[in-house]
Formats: sequence, structure tokens, C-alpha cells
Amino acid sequence: MFALNRILLFVLLDLDRRHESALLTVTSGQAKRTIHLANGQLVGAESNLKSERVGDMLVSEGLLDPVLLEPVAAEARRKGVLLGDQMVIDKLLTSEELARALERQALVRLGAALSMRGVVQVAPAGKFHPTAEVPLRLALVGAFRSGVPLAAIEDQLGTTEGAAHASEDAERLLNALELGPAELRIARRLLAGEGHEAIVASGAPREPVLRLAGALRALS
Repeated sequence: MFALNRILLFVLLDLDRRHESALLTVTSGQAKRTIHLANGQLVGAESNLKSERVGDMLVSEGLLDPVLLEPVAAEARRKGVLLGDQMVIDKLLTSEELARALERQALVRLGAALSMRGVVQVAPAGKFHPTAEVPLRLALVGAFRSGVPLAAIEDQLGTTEGAAHASEDAERLLNALELGPAELRIARRLLAGEGHEAIVASGAPREPVLRLAGALRALS
């Protein structure tokens, strides 16, 4: 059963409020994920899970032929370069596509860390080559869109009809999140006090509503 790691969420929101830099590690059994923050921004995330490597992620997204993954990875190891850089060299990706993929990877890993039932450790930020540069509040919304399992969000929202009330001025919060038009309409209804189930019942697609409601609930 997935559930949000509320300790990690609390630490992230505190660091966001103070625009701090830190290294956050979540460990559960053999699984380990590390979140890198710099001045209130997500600048990267690491994971020891094979499915969260950039090559495997691109294969799962249909952006890389699985037949090519191992030969390209072997060539990268031979040259001592990162897999993503080798894919750019081989013209399998552009530099811009790689940057977007690495940002998606960081958001997925952040979302997966948020749903880990594990031990959270906080340490000073060390040297790290950034693979993303996303304000933490936007990163949390992105993680709820892509990395947090829907089951964890449903558990967070619970079976009651409660709305996602913001703890600050709603318009300022919405402006900070850079939502698209459809999400913005849903977010306004949620922050006005309308329950997520009522919005779904009115015809809005269920999963995007739940993911956005979960993100707003987390931020509040």
C-alpha cells in the first residue's frame, strides 16, 4: 500500500519556505533515493532502482529503442561518459531533449521518494552536477503529476469530501504554480472549497483532478 512520506513532505516544505540547500536521503530496505536541493530549487535526484535510470525511463516512454539501450550503455562505460551524453553523441537525443528527460527523471524520483515508507535523513548540500533547476513548489506539483503513485494520493485525500484549502492567498499560490488553463480552472474550484469528488462528478477527468488535489493539499 502506497502512502505519502509525511516527514519528507514536511522537510521539503520547510526548506522551500526558507529557500535552503540540502541533501535529503530516503532509505527503505535496499531502495535508496536522494534529493538534491539548492536555494529552494530541485537540482537533481538519484536512485539505485534500475527502472529509474534515464535509459530505462526513455525506453518505457517509447523514446528509445530497447535494442539500442545496452550497446549505447556499453559504449558510454567504455568512454567513461554518462549514458545521456553518449545518446547525444550518437544523435539519439538532442541536448534539449536530454535536459527535459533528466528533469522528468528528477521529478519521478522525487515523487517516488515521497511515497516511500522509509527513513529520512537531512544533510548539508554537497558538490553535485545539476540535472534540473525547478523551484521546489513547482517540482512538488510535477512530482504529483508523474511520480507519486495514484494510490498514495487517494490515501492522502482520504474517503471524505474535504477540499484542498490553501494556507496563503489562493491567487498568489496559483500564480506560483504555473498551471495550464485546464488545471487552473480545476485548481480554482478546489481552492474555493469544492471537493475533488464533486469536480469529477461534474465531468472532469478523475486522475488529473486527484493528482492536482493531492498536490494542493500537500502544499497547504
